[in-house]
Amino acid sequence: MQKDENLIRIVSFNLKSDFLTRSKNKWANRRSLAAKVIKDSGAAIIGVQELLPHMRKDVGELLDMDYSILGFGRFSGRKPHKDEHSDIIIKNSSADVRLIKTFWLSKNPEEISRAYYAFFPRICTVAEVHLKEIDRTIRVFNTHFDHICGLARMLGAKVILEYMQKFNQQRPMPTILMGDLNAKPHSKAVRYLREHNKEYPDIHLTDVYSALHCCSVGNTLHHFNGKIKVGAPPIDYIFVSDEFEVVDSKIITDPVEGKYPSDHYPLLATLRLKEMPLAHSV
Repeated sequence: MQKDENLIRIVSFNLKSDFLTRSKNKWANRRSLAAKVIKDSGAAIIGVQELLPHMRKDVGELLDMDYSILGFGRFSGRKPHKDEHSDIIIKNSSADVRLIKTFWLSKNPEEISRAYYAFFPRICTVAEVHLKEIDRTIRVFNTHFDHICGLARMLGAKVILEYMQKFNQQRPMPTILMGDLNAKPHSKAVRYLREHNKEYPDIHLTDVYSALHCCSVGNTLHHFNGKIKVGAPPIDYIFVSDEFEVVDSKIITDPVEGKYPSDHYPLLATLRLKEMPLAHSV
């Protein structure tokens, strides 16, 4: 069978911050498992959430020179022990990065800031990723919405769409948005991202669940208990623009060596980048 070079694998994976220091699920017991999931996924691009600086160092060492970890913390390094990242990891043999930027999900997105009643500053990392095999560049957003305030989640969705629009006005590009949105599929924030908006008429995002009309979608948060609830709402998402066809998607529920690397299941999507007219290719 001929290899389809237009296929690309993407993973969104919340790694769970290392606050469980006295638990069997502390990061020291999970870090090698998390790295194994990333490697075994075969993904060229991985969006991770809840990545603290020391966790970032561990992941980088375990992945070695095969991958690059890109992004900046929510406090821009000013609070090292709390400077959570929503980074984008790329497989170096498959891709390289032309741009990397982190902005805040607030009314002042270019400054360290938080929205409304958000418990923490929330961020989004965007990268322009060049796919080597097909010589195409795509734009990838990775984020983690607030876990408490619905207004903050809505603002986060609006800020991200505003940045997508600004970037596309400068240079249109196939776009992916992924992350832990802390919201169910029919919540206001998720519907706002998924539906056509008069404010952003040129942006059309489809989540990989609805694209497949998948009847086996279940929970992506499992609290380290490994329970699978078919039909339960996920809170982790991958959205794609119209330049992509969703070939397959999967919530990876299998434990690694009998353990779970996080309290979230990773979400894996296999995408096909459609052939575009020469005038629109990037």
